[in-house]
Amino acid sequence: MVRHGTFALIALVVGLLILSEGRASLHHPEDPMAVPVSEKGVPEALPFEEFGRRRLVLLNAGNPKWLLENTNPRDPTKKIRTDRGTVKDRIDKRLALRNRSELDSVALAVDWLRYGQLAEATSALRDQRRGFLPNITHAHIEATQGNWDRAFQFLDIANEERPPKEIPGLKPQELAWQLKLNTGPLLKLVRLRMSEARGDKPAPENELPDAIFPVNFANTVDGALAPAEREKLPPDALATVQQLVLWFPHDPRLYWLLGELYAAKGDFIAARKIMDECVGTFTYSNRKVLMQHREAVTKVADTKGPASDDPLFVQSDDTPVPAPPLSLGTVWIYFGVVGVVALFAAVRALLRLRKANDTPGVRPSR
Repeated sequence: MVRHGTFALIALVVGLLILSEGRASLHHPEDPMAVPVSEKGVPEALPFEEFGRRRLVLLNAGNPKWLLENTNPRDPTKKIRTDRGTVKDRIDKRLALRNRSELDSVALAVDWLRYGQLAEATSALRDQRRGFLPNITHAHIEATQGNWDRAFQFLDIANEERPPKEIPGLKPQELAWQLKLNTGPLLKLVRLRMSEARGDKPAPENELPDAIFPVNFANTVDGALAPAEREKLPPDALATVQQLVLWFPHDPRLYWLLGELYAAKGDFIAARKIMDECVGTFTYSNRKVLMQHREAVTKVADTKGPASDDPLFVQSDDTPVPAPPLSLGTVWIYFGVVGVVALFAAVRALLRLRKANDTPGVRPSR
């Protein structure tokens, strides 16, 4: 029985560690905007055109000047809902629910966030302050407003909560990969922005893309990262930043980072489109490094054209997605359970000693 109890405690340790690793990010059951992941857990960056389409849907949904419906080009007598109108319909549908579930409240908050109504997004979760999904959604709402300290607080709480085993709209492998982003790139992004908000931010003209990866993007050759810097990028760098941009489609520095990654991949056509938008739409023309890279990328794009697939940005199906680092909560869980095991062993030893003392003719072993 003692042996079975020991095995049970070991299983408890393993189970708690596995559960504590679960982290995920912004989720909507009907419109997850997720980067695809293969059945073996390998993230696959979207084709540039498809990524651009999804991002445009998000930008349209958040544009207050965008109409809710347009004339159907196939039948001028009928109307069709626009991207913004589709989100508004989902909002109205969930507002009409008398008793919304946690998942409905989260979906409503995400739709309000995408619709550009941040106060309403927060209000949708006013009765949802506990649990994984509400807190991770709060983190995104605060981050979108530039409240990085509060975003970090909610992200930290969410990282200590137990996430659901499955989320509608996401395949298991997509959820598993997104679970790892919160303790890696997303957490690093929030910490970087939080540090900048506290005063450690360079002047606009000296800004660089977010240092999510250990790469110096100022070190380039012919418009792309120098080979030594390029080797520091993880295989899923492009997919990772695509996902971050789909979570934060209005963030120019993340979008700029994506452009640098396309240049590093050798796709100078895509890199030029992104950098042109950063300079034009986001008025980033005062960023010296961006302007220098844009000029170099434009020259290469005019001569080389689109690039083929680059093996450095394709992760083999045989390569497992790296596990995220252990959180502080995981460490405490580990030592807590180890303490229980030690206590169990001590009690067991005392019981054996007492039994030996109570048995005539038997002396305790030394």
